[in-house]
Amino acid sequence: MKRIWSMQQSFGTTSETLHDFLGISPVVAEILAQRGFRQPEEAIEFLRPTLLNLFSPFCLHDMSKAIERLSLALERKEKVLVYGDYDVDGVTSTTLLYKVLRDLGFQAVAYIPNRQDEGYGLHAGAIERAAKAGVCVLITVDCGVTAVSEVDLARTLGIDVIVTDHHEPPEVLPEAFAILNPKVENSGYPFCDLAGVGVAFKLAQALLQSLGTGDVGIHTELELLDLVALGTIADLVPLVGENRILVHYGLLQMEKTLHTGLEALLEECGLKNKPLKAGQIGFMVAPRINAAGRMDSARAGLELLLTMDPERARELARLLTRENQVRQETEKEILAEAISLLEREPIPRVIVLSANHWHHGVIGIVASRLVERYYRPVFLIAEEGEVAKGSARGIAGYPVLEQLSTQAHLLTKFGGHRQAAGFSLPTEHIQQLREGLNQEASVFKETLFQECLKIDRQIPLEAVSGGLLRELEQMAPFGFGNPGPILACQGIPVHSVSAVGKDRSHIKFRFGAQGEQEGIAFRLGERLNELNSATKLDVAFSLDWNTFRGHEDVQLMIKDVHAEADWRESSISLEGEDSYSEIAVTLEEPQIEWLDWRKLKRAEWPLHGVEDQIWVWDTTGYEPSLTRWNSVGEEKGGLGLILGLPLTEEDFREGLDKLRQLGIYRIALAGFQSPLEERVRQRCKSLVREELVRIFRVLSSKSKEGNPFRFGGDPEISHKERIALKIFEELGLIRCLGGTDEIVLEWVPTQRKLNLESSLRFRSGKERFERALKFQHELLAFAVE
Repeated sequence: MKRIWSMQQSFGTTSETLHDFLGISPVVAEILAQRGFRQPEEAIEFLRPTLLNLFSPFCLHDMSKAIERLSLALERKEKVLVYGDYDVDGVTSTTLLYKVLRDLGFQAVAYIPNRQDEGYGLHAGAIERAAKAGVCVLITVDCGVTAVSEVDLARTLGIDVIVTDHHEPPEVLPEAFAILNPKVENSGYPFCDLAGVGVAFKLAQALLQSLGTGDVGIHTELELLDLVALGTIADLVPLVGENRILVHYGLLQMEKTLHTGLEALLEECGLKNKPLKAGQIGFMVAPRINAAGRMDSARAGLELLLTMDPERARELARLLTRENQVRQETEKEILAEAISLLEREPIPRVIVLSANHWHHGVIGIVASRLVERYYRPVFLIAEEGEVAKGSARGIAGYPVLEQLSTQAHLLTKFGGHRQAAGFSLPTEHIQQLREGLNQEASVFKETLFQECLKIDRQIPLEAVSGGLLRELEQMAPFGFGNPGPILACQGIPVHSVSAVGKDRSHIKFRFGAQGEQEGIAFRLGERLNELNSATKLDVAFSLDWNTFRGHEDVQLMIKDVHAEADWRESSISLEGEDSYSEIAVTLEEPQIEWLDWRKLKRAEWPLHGVEDQIWVWDTTGYEPSLTRWNSVGEEKGGLGLILGLPLTEEDFREGLDKLRQLGIYRIALAGFQSPLEERVRQRCKSLVREELVRIFRVLSSKSKEGNPFRFGGDPEISHKERIALKIFEELGLIRCLGGTDEIVLEWVPTQRKLNLESSLRFRSGKERFERALKFQHELLAFAVE
């Protein structure tokens, strides 16, 4: 089916502001604005990820409790069991936590259930064996939040359970000693999209910060991030927020990994000593670890990541490659059979297929392949006698877990995420499940099942350049939640078209009058004749480097191509009607009645007899806030106050937006006094050179006492110090090795002269400060009629 090309609407002044502030191309500025980075500060934090932005592990409410129990276990020399899962997320979580516990001196053991014999999650048999072996504390990783009865069993056997998980919690939680899951209500954690390995890392962080020293085992969190990146990429959680930071630094750490097994696996994949991308890890490294767990037991993958023996590591890496080849062959067979079954009849809205000879370990991958081919939600089921096990994969707008829950009466077990889930049911219920899911899907609009290719930006062919690609690369790592930008050219001249590849299944293009631009389209060989006859084409593509004999050229990686694409404009207005680009435009907005109380003292404000509800946008503090002045009047509408001269134009816009959302169109400007310059600098995150020099000298002095060194903790790192650290990190003067409240820094010696202007953060803060002063001057002088 021909895909719709969905063009995103322009962000106009917002992207222009990003372009001006950050000095980036209009193309990249527009894409950043489309992805929600409306303010320069937000865009900078995205483009320059830093470990200094990680949240404290102790934000999780049960973390202190978990650390107290584990400290007691260490003191008593109690046996601690790390209980994992057989996918990459589970294996990396188990490896990471086991290594940290052992390095800190714990009596730790690791266990991963067998996919075929035990299946996912915590099992009664394993708990009973653990009790007999003398385990006192059991830590689940990447599982456990739904294990109510199993945790009860552990308690009766004298085992304290600490659950670390990231899956959706049920209504009734297990009565564990501690539950560390950012998705649990009131968990306390600000970021809920961590992978299982991300949550395990948070526990490891807390252990290292509470019990570790520079002399004990792994003394920096940075050295663990290669494992975190591997599990996070493999589990397809959104690569935004903390996940983006963890994967960015994890990939850099992976290039010089201290884990012998991971190094051997990278070598087996041909990736050793090369710059690494998230896509390479997701498509080449992760499947090899997954293959063992899918086809038999994940313990080979666990042993690989734990071993310190290079020869054993190479042997295991080769074994996993063979397992992956077997998995690929099995997958191909099931996929071919599934396609044959499907294409006998019209394709339903929801694909539900089953067979009694399909391998349960690979049906999830096959389901993903079917989604790619037919753009339908897919539920594949392996029948195992009277019981059947299934895997589901969804499409955009189709909530897999929610739809499965509508059929809960047919299922014995289910769980997962919005886009992927696992389930089991009696084999006799499969037909009812098929009918039920399709009945539920009948309420969705037909357009949900037509695939849209989101085009981030349309550009002319001559805009393709190495400079543009280098700017786009700053948005990496790419993956779920942060896809690689897709660009498009309309009606570009075709110079030549040819089939390439071992089985001629790929197409190489030369575009432009002289064939100056190369493009490659994978797996489109069957369309060669159709595309060969076109003189001009619409092309959707990403950009990548094509390296040949040491020479690098920019290549179009073609996602879709047609003589005439089906272009549609996005129906969602991204700029929004409540955005304001200039003070004059805002103040002359006919819907708003402006009241000028700027020069009046508070006692002179004409509030007597006002019976309206009054809301205040208070800009007198460091962060502006919306508060209710009184409780009179209707829920919507009333009088609004903008109290205090807004420190920045963004503060002013935000206040107007919030008041208008409350239905307030009578707004008074009140209590305007020029704030201290220092407050404006703080709000704009702008530091003067003298402040940076002072902090630079403090860090330099500490590094001479010992490098790496600890910074902060007591006293806490100040607002200015944190900004300075980010600037120095950006300039390559320091490396953050871990920590949150107290951090471990490494001083990087350099002979070059410090050029603050090369820091995006420094330049942006300075620019914001200068613009803020100009804006305040204009707002004070503006005449309100």
